[in-house]
Amino acid sequence: MHNYDLEDRQPPMFAVIDVETTGLNPYRSDRLVEVAVVVVDSTGQTIREFSSLINPERDVGPTRIHGLRARDLLNAPKFHEILSEILQVLEGTTAVVGHQIRFDMSFLIAEFSRLGLTFPESKRICTMELAGGGSLSRVCSQFGIEFCGHAHSALVDAKATAQLFAALMQDEPSLALEAASRAIDWPKTTYSSIAPLTREHLIRDELPELTYLQRLVPRMDQEPEPSLNHGAILAYSTLLAQVLEDRQLDNDEGQALVELATRWSIPRSEIQAVHRDFLRRIEIAALADGVVTEDERKDIHRVAMLLGIPESNLDEILNQASQHLQDVRARKPHPQALISTNLFGKTVCFTGEFQFSLDGQFITRDIATALAESNGLIPVRSVTKKLNLLVAADPLSLSGKANKARDYGIDIWSEKQFWQCLGILVR
Repeated sequence: MHNYDLEDRQPPMFAVIDVETTGLNPYRSDRLVEVAVVVVDSTGQTIREFSSLINPERDVGPTRIHGLRARDLLNAPKFHEILSEILQVLEGTTAVVGHQIRFDMSFLIAEFSRLGLTFPESKRICTMELAGGGSLSRVCSQFGIEFCGHAHSALVDAKATAQLFAALMQDEPSLALEAASRAIDWPKTTYSSIAPLTREHLIRDELPELTYLQRLVPRMDQEPEPSLNHGAILAYSTLLAQVLEDRQLDNDEGQALVELATRWSIPRSEIQAVHRDFLRRIEIAALADGVVTEDERKDIHRVAMLLGIPESNLDEILNQASQHLQDVRARKPHPQALISTNLFGKTVCFTGEFQFSLDGQFITRDIATALAESNGLIPVRSVTKKLNLLVAADPLSLSGKANKARDYGIDIWSEKQFWQCLGILVR
């Protein structure tokens, strides 16, 4: 403890701090999801306060405890973005108070350390130790202190802790004297500050959680623009396929798709068409072997749910997919295509996501396979020394198949070149 001259002493100001976290271990990967500071004087009177949710840049942890969901923290500031404001609130404080202060400090020290800052030396007062142990709710109950809001909300807990501390100071007046010294030397920071996000800012209602499509559609234009860029739709479709590859759609991915679709000015009708086409691709893959298994059917329903497509539309889309696959298999090859390119009976392998559409629908791997078969080629799944041709969306692809084909001296064609040689009109 520092020894200061009496002339250096000032009236004590206590920084009552509470945090909510993703877990219990700041020394591994757990982070803050909320922080609150209530500055009080020796009588327990509130001087100023601060609270904000924090984007932990990882999963949110035990929602059942702190009541926060991933979507609540999606647009919350990161710790360094509110640090400047926190330090302003802490300016002039002479001691730090908390219930289980060691736990709260361990997280703050870890957050400071990540930013290359040192949490300053300070007198730390633990209301749990002063009260002889017990959870905050239990000790507050013993002192007749009520929570003004949801427990395990950082600001609610910090205010309750401040009231508890004021009650404890009546029994331990020396606490104020011990804390009456020079103000804590809080570090300076050059990090820019953005507005905090509190729980009061969150919109919480009892309606069912909106599907991705329901959140997206209101932000889209009603009618397509005449000059709509086909590339934007293709890019959106490719991204959608990537994020739904694991059949999950978390808040970050959903928000990113919403923002990109908005920035690229893709109208509602086109978004809905892309979603239906994506589902149709899944159904074509399921139909390719002639049997739709129970697992495949569940997968189709899962994708439909994620895209907000009603179950009543599934049969219609499934019938369209079946008809499209039949039409592709029945398609007659261009009379001169196989003769001029000498592809008849040759083996072909595909790699990468296709970039073109046929009859207004994006070409899937199963459609490409059916087209190749109907034109006399033999599709295979892997690259071996006996392969005749590899078709890639990008001939400069660095995929494993493309690298192996180069090693074996196998021709690599672009997707467009392949369809042109088969006389198939794609766009």
